[in-house]
Amino acid sequence: MAEKKQISGMDDGVNDNRDYTAQVETTYNALHVKSHMFGYDGVAGFTNPVNANSNGQLFVTNPALQIATGELTGITYVHKFGSAPNFDTGDLLVTIWDGADDAFIDAMNLTYSTTADIDTISSSDNSDTQLIEIQGLDANWNLVKQTKTLTGTTEATLDTPLLRVFRMKNLGATDNAGHIYVYVNDISVGGVPALSTDVRAIMQPGNNQTLMASYTIPNGKKGYLTSFYAGNNGAKKSSDYEIELRLRPTGGVFQIKHLSSLFEDGISQWNYMYQVPEPLAAKTDIEMRGQALTAAITEATLAAGFDLILVDD
Repeated sequence: MAEKKQISGMDDGVNDNRDYTAQVETTYNALHVKSHMFGYDGVAGFTNPVNANSNGQLFVTNPALQIATGELTGITYVHKFGSAPNFDTGDLLVTIWDGADDAFIDAMNLTYSTTADIDTISSSDNSDTQLIEIQGLDANWNLVKQTKTLTGTTEATLDTPLLRVFRMKNLGATDNAGHIYVYVNDISVGGVPALSTDVRAIMQPGNNQTLMASYTIPNGKKGYLTSFYAGNNGAKKSSDYEIELRLRPTGGVFQIKHLSSLFEDGISQWNYMYQVPEPLAAKTDIEMRGQALTAAITEATLAAGFDLILVDD
């Protein structure tokens, strides 16, 4: 590329003060042009360079992988999945969790505490002595993970009483033989709470994990609901099923945010992916419910769950 410039002036008087005009031409031979892009951090300023792959395309790390690996600080992922293993048409809307089980505890709807009164864990089988992880929220709605060793059918007291429980996991080396209950301490018989309304979480035998399509956004977090699903895989009877996604802001009531249905007979499933994630404030309760609409259906089964991204405030 050539650039031409024209300049004018006076001589130094030696040549009778004659005017002169000169033209200067500069040539640029640009064989390669290089540029660099850098990420900008509002605190640290410009940081690491943005790179390209071998095809010359900008290389961008998968943000989902960055969340999973912890590269994106202050952001975590939650996958909740639940199952209502045994309910009838007459039970109407049931919470999709382990408690919707006619054969055992018969707690068709999850009960929510208003104070941190969830303080007890026990098993219906005296051989259960595994280490159990309990996840929930304390009296200040802060996220708490604690472990407790089961003492069979004898009640064991949690170290931190809880306002919410939304997951249990068996950390031991053997399957749980009985039903594991976390509940409001009242009266239990053989490790089973006397009142189903005292139960806040149940782990079915051999599952080694609760199946609860429910969650509460912890204090200091904002939740972003990205997807949810439901299916009647394993349903024992033909039926129409209605599924609800419900949200309850703190101090409010549960509101239906999505209503759908499943095919009758066999196996059917649907998934919903948000084009724009739905923001949820701290202390918002999330719950999925379902019911069999066909008359006189027994031993019905539903599964459901949802995905969340949590971001620190």
